[in-house]
Amino acid sequence: MKQLIVGLAVVLGGCERAPEQAAAPPAQAPAVLQSEGPVSKPPPVVPLPKDQAEIDRMILAGYTPHANHLHAPGVNECPLTKGNEAVM
Repeated sequence: MKQLIVGLAVVLGGCERAPEQAAAPPAQAPAVLQSEGPVSKPPPVVPLPKDQAEIDRMILAGYTPHANHLHAPGVNECPLTKGNEAVM
């Protein structure tokens, strides 16, 4: 019973503050976050998997088949052909 009275006194005591004191200041949005290192990129050449289903999944994910390997999305030149052949 004593705990109930003490708890009620604490709750009512907290409600008597002025609204400007009770409200927390608005949080400011952080500025643009600075990255500390380079963004990781997938390797330009990925070996061709043995499983045809895995090859199909990688092609659907954006990898491009080329000769006996795959190229990650966004790779336009094959480093193995030294620029003589474009990746389509």
